Amino acid sequence: AMAVGMHAVASVQLGACFEHGDVASALERVPKRPVEIQALPEERSIAAAGILQERGMQSRPMGRYGKMLQCKGTSADEVKLSVAGDGGRHPVRRVLFQLLPILQVMTTLDRHMFRLDVIAGVTVGIMAIPQSMSYASIAGLPFEYGLYSACVPPLVYAFLGQSRQLAVGPVAMVSLLVEAGLANTLTEEECPESFANGALRPGVHQSEMCPHEYAKLAIITAALAGVLQIAARVLKMQFLVSFLGHPVTSGFTSAAAIIIGTSQLKFILGYNLAKSEFFVVTLGNLFANISKTNYVTLGLGVAWVVFLILCKRLARRGGKFAMIGPLAPLAGCIVGSLLLLACAPLRERFDVSYVGTVPSGLFPVSVDRWDFHYIPRVLPTALSACLIGYMESIAIGKNLAAKHDYDIDAGQELFALGVANLVGAVFSCYPVTGSFSRSAVSNATGAKTQLAGLTTSIVMMCTLLFLTPLFYYMPNFVLAAIVISSVIPLVAYEEAIKLWRIKKQDFILWVTAFMGTLLFGVLFGIAIAVALSLIIVISESVRPQIAILWRIPGTTIYRPIKQENNGTFVPNVFIARIGSSMYFANASFIKDVLMAYVADLEEVNRTEYIVLEMTPVVSVDSTAVHVLQDVVNAFRTRGVHIAFAMVGNRVEKTIRKAKLQEFIGEQWFFPTVNEAVLFCLRHQQAKRELRSDTSAVQSNSEVALSSVRPGDEVGFSNDLHHACTAIFVNLTQDAPAAAFRIMAVLGKHQLAVRRAHIEATDEEHGGGEIAAGAKHTYFVRSTRHPGKLLDWETAALREDLLQVIGSDAQGGTAAPAWDMHEARIKALEHALVAERSGQQRIMDRLATCAERVEAAPLQEHTDVALRPVLEDAAAAEGFVAASFPALSGPAVAGQVVGAGLSDPEAQRPDQFVHLCPTAM
Repeated sequence: AMAVGMHAVASVQLGACFEHGDVASALERVPKRPVEIQALPEERSIAAAGILQERGMQSRPMGRYGKMLQCKGTSADEVKLSVAGDGGRHPVRRVLFQLLPILQVMTTLDRHMFRLDVIAGVTVGIMAIPQSMSYASIAGLPFEYGLYSACVPPLVYAFLGQSRQLAVGPVAMVSLLVEAGLANTLTEEECPESFANGALRPGVHQSEMCPHEYAKLAIITAALAGVLQIAARVLKMQFLVSFLGHPVTSGFTSAAAIIIGTSQLKFILGYNLAKSEFFVVTLGNLFANISKTNYVTLGLGVAWVVFLILCKRLARRGGKFAMIGPLAPLAGCIVGSLLLLACAPLRERFDVSYVGTVPSGLFPVSVDRWDFHYIPRVLPTALSACLIGYMESIAIGKNLAAKHDYDIDAGQELFALGVANLVGAVFSCYPVTGSFSRSAVSNATGAKTQLAGLTTSIVMMCTLLFLTPLFYYMPNFVLAAIVISSVIPLVAYEEAIKLWRIKKQDFILWVTAFMGTLLFGVLFGIAIAVALSLIIVISESVRPQIAILWRIPGTTIYRPIKQENNGTFVPNVFIARIGSSMYFANASFIKDVLMAYVADLEEVNRTEYIVLEMTPVVSVDSTAVHVLQDVVNAFRTRGVHIAFAMVGNRVEKTIRKAKLQEFIGEQWFFPTVNEAVLFCLRHQQAKRELRSDTSAVQSNSEVALSSVRPGDEVGFSNDLHHACTAIFVNLTQDAPAAAFRIMAVLGKHQLAVRRAHIEATDEEHGGGEIAAGAKHTYFVRSTRHPGKLLDWETAALREDLLQVIGSDAQGGTAAPAWDMHEARIKALEHALVAERSGQQRIMDRLATCAERVEAAPLQEHTDVALRPVLEDAAAAEGFVAASFPALSGPAVAGQVVGAGLSDPEAQRPDQFVHLCPTAM
């Protein structure tokens, strides 16, 4: 989602939300004590259920309004629960605390927090002065509009917003959207200076020729963006931003950052360039006029860019360097202004441009400048600013909230931003949102509450009243350097590399959004981002994943074949899991896929029954009901029955109302997949027994169904436990010493049993006969290597266990098709390599023996000296014989031990492994 993409950018600039600890290793060090699963008291359980149901209803506003229309009021118990869950506040006070989060925060404010908030607010305000002026220039507005927008919206957000560190104000991305959307949209009557002979003059900028009219467009855009955000909050439509995927968002943001940076190059190069939202056009104009470069401005501009980048990198070290980053832009402005003030030749001879006069005084009221006939013209820009602005703000806010362990509500944040933009439009502001860089500074300087935002607003008011004359000689290249240094981190080229490594499809989406924005402009880039994201959502929705399930032998567990590679299929039964809800767009696809699967299995495993696991299907619509009925009809004409397992309450309610359950037959609905499979097998047996009277079976009438139970089989799973391999052994007739024989096989394969469970499976057959079977479950780990069993280990173990339980008909539980002899060779090699420590002990003792032989007569000490070596060699021989009887014997043992005693070099582990296969 787009929120994820913006959150990734926020994590880069603000830092990770928390540090990951080695929890697993810590748990291993904690003494193991029994832990009981306790039940929550009944009253608290009822209260928790009510709270969760209320929250679920809030997430579905249309359903909530529907219940209100049906006059389903809130019960007294629900009212009591709601009041109890809100601390028992008076309803009016509760509403005030929800609308004005600052009231709740101010109740915990102390002197220390107040001091930190003032310091953070002043620091952010100092940083916002040059930034807001730079971003106003990007939007095509006079500098003072940036100062207005950095003053009023932060004041409003401080009262309504829940984020305590978020710095609201002008940002580069929204400023670029405003300029791209409003450029050259004034008519000839509104800006006659920009027209000649009824046509727009080429190369002109209406924002420069008619700044007053252009500012009216920007102000009404802010008002409209605020209204859209407030309306989205009322309708709870903040979820819509989740439809913008992370790859396309990252690609758009990266391209927009490049466009912003190139738009500021004219102030670095020292000559004027025609404004354009198209990167190619800007680049062409840049190279076409490269001869006009002012090398003095270029040198100063590059020096300032390098200075700001170095200050940011130095600030990342923290400690005493932390304040260098946020104060660097202000220091650059002061030094640049003093430089131009003191060195007149820079202004007069070398034509270094500077800001000039900035009007002083508080923000003027601009309601009288709202012209509503501009709304159709500015609506696309307002939508873009509303969408991108909200996503930036919520990503930063959630990141900061996670850092400081408090929660923010996305809907309240949307409402706060909407009111901030709407009120800002009353006082001559253009659209604003949360700033990455200023929020990071607010967090780094210790902001604790929304009081930091109030302080920033006061600093900007003082600036407008008293400090604007100081901006007269502020160089434009300084403001450009501030913008360029701020947007460089937004170019996420590392994210493109990461997407290429993770998923090529996402990389293509990133490149498409990136190139589309660069070549066709920012607004078209947003359209591409939205279109691509919707295509992804629709594609994933209309083509849901259908997982094929098979059974783990010896169990009643059914797992996807892609997830579990040690399963077996049930003859004539096809089991599938539908991976999403069914509705008009994907119902036909599901039908076609099921038909295709059944057709593909016609020769290998002819399908007579289909079991559909419906756990992920949380809802179906009327179209899906009709399709399910068509599917059942189509398969029944082919003699294939469909059973449904694990159908949810909502789905069951819908199909019951549609009388689909009555049409299919209630006997074909089951709570688990295993019960559905057992019924299908009993039904199949009954059909075979009643072959002479098939009409009863075909009409789904009651038939005498025989019992079904699994045979002697062995199964494995590496997916059921995070650290162990699960081994399942099913015995139709339990033997007295079966468990001991199984444990002996596990010990022979050097497996450590972590947990074991044996369950009796007594089942009564016809004539009163009782079959005393058993299900053995073992969770094991190999002692040869860390982790779970490997494929060659399970292959060898499966064969030995099947021999132990005496299964003649292995069926689906047979070992894989690879050569077992080769698997045993690999097993021996791995086992011998795992015994290197023992071989090293033999080598050490040989060296000790050599020293003893040299120190004493050979006749007296040879037997005593070699006795430890012979004992270790015999132990190694015994290990091989016990683990791999087919590979043991006098020839193997003689070559191994003989070579070890006669040639000390052969005692090296690699030589030891190499010699064994020669005897095979």
